[in-house]
Amino acid sequence: MVSKKWITAWLILNFLIFWFVGLASSGYSLEGYMPGESEKIDLYTPIVYTAPEDRPVGILYMVDYDGVLYYYIVWEDEYFSNSLIDKLYRFFRGLVYGGATQDIEVVKVNPENGTFYFQTYEHTDVNGKLLENGSCLWVDENEVIPNCTVNGTHINVYVVTWNHMLSLIPAEGTERAVLPMKHMTPNDYVALGMFRRTQRTIAGVAVNSLLLAVVATLAFNGIMYAAWRKGYLTREGQRKVRNEIRDGWRKLKERLKKRSK
Repeated sequence: MVSKKWITAWLILNFLIFWFVGLASSGYSLEGYMPGESEKIDLYTPIVYTAPEDRPVGILYMVDYDGVLYYYIVWEDEYFSNSLIDKLYRFFRGLVYGGATQDIEVVKVNPENGTFYFQTYEHTDVNGKLLENGSCLWVDENEVIPNCTVNGTHINVYVVTWNHMLSLIPAEGTERAVLPMKHMTPNDYVALGMFRRTQRTIAGVAVNSLLLAVVATLAFNGIMYAAWRKGYLTREGQRKVRNEIRDGWRKLKERLKKRSK
């Protein structure tokens, strides 16, 4: 009969292996961190319009080696209308992002050719181009959006969904938010789980990480089952294994002694 000690250890190890593999496989990394600076960063800062009760806390920016500007608009969190779904959603966001539940949306601007990028409804990409008359060409829709910028460089973006997707088209109920801005530090990058956010979607991270956790847990249980079938988890089986190890070690020492003579 398997002892209570082994059953307890089995349950604890199942829990630890599952969550450790799930968290470790989604990983932390500074890969993708862009330490560059640009004198154009203030010239192209997006102007954010959002609901008064759901304002961002600020903007963090990075600059790549080609001078492309990345503006990360940061909210404290996302809030779903259903309280139960909201709590579950926040739990999994914290798991995937290593405890960080802040919501971050990016506006990417290339000053060299006047192109920009962000995401709108259902995480659909918006690729656009700044026009000299202050309008924008929405490339994906082949549509010109009038007066979409200030001074031809500051893009007006409007928050149009509960999870902070953006739009070029003015949205009712939104107001301009004056936001502080600073360069994203390595500490910010790690604390906000930026590698996970920028390289893979939350769904992809969750599915991949939990799949690996399930595989690792099943492999562990397979080994434990085989050990149980062999009798290694019983006291008699453990005593037999210890005796076999001692006998093997004793025989090895005897052989070494004979060779040394």
